[in-house]
Amino acid sequence: MDTSELPVECAAWLAEVDRVMKRDWCIDTVDAGWSRDDQLRYWRYGETAEEFVGWFAEKYGLIRFEALPENFGARA
Repeated sequence: MDTSELPVECAAWLAEVDRVMKRDWCIDTVDAGWSRDDQLRYWRYGETAEEFVGWFAEKYGLIRFEALPENFGARA
């Protein structure tokens, strides 16, 4: 995602949102289809990345995926 035209604080917040979304939901803000206007609007809500991602996931009914075990797919 190109954040070069966003305020530095917004870009940092988006990086943290991406990290949390990838960790918990296996998507990021690009996958979510956010426009630059969306990015700015969501950032201006003033929530932490964790709070915002929780709200976003609930609003859009995201399904949490459990991480696969480290040895998943290994042949015996």
